[in-house]
Amino acid sequence: MKVYKPYWKHYLLVIIPLIIGIALAVYNLTNTPVRHATGLANLTVKVSGIANNKGKILAAVCDKSHFLKQCEKTALEPAASAVTLMFSELQPGSYAVMVFHDENDNKVFDKTAGGIPLEGYGFSRDAKGHYAPPTFEDAMVEIKSGNNDISIKLLY
Repeated sequence: MKVYKPYWKHYLLVIIPLIIGIALAVYNLTNTPVRHATGLANLTVKVSGIANNKGKILAAVCDKSHFLKQCEKTALEPAASAVTLMFSELQPGSYAVMVFHDENDNKVFDKTAGGIPLEGYGFSRDAKGHYAPPTFEDAMVEIKSGNNDISIKLLY
């Protein structure tokens, strides 16, 4: 029977530099300052037609895949006669903006059992649906790099 000599010293010569290399790579990744990509967009949404000062105005900027679903970019402000909401660091592209007046401040767009809105709402381009919400294409705005402004009038 052949007896093998322990080669653990040889393994250490390979493993230790590998571990040190990985540790240095992780350290460099976590300590590198984050650089914001150039060409990002900012969006200012001016909301008018607000019925009263109760609750909050909630808005969401959605791409086509998230429209009428859970959007990643959201903002809220206390209700007033006119409200301005700001969105920053958006990738330029096609978006739709949804806004509603959450009068009872429950963070839910309240509707009747038949689906009729109980709170004010609006979409970019003041898009309106016919017995349903508007399509993404009806509400779509093209957001370019730099500053962008849109206005939305709420419907009750």
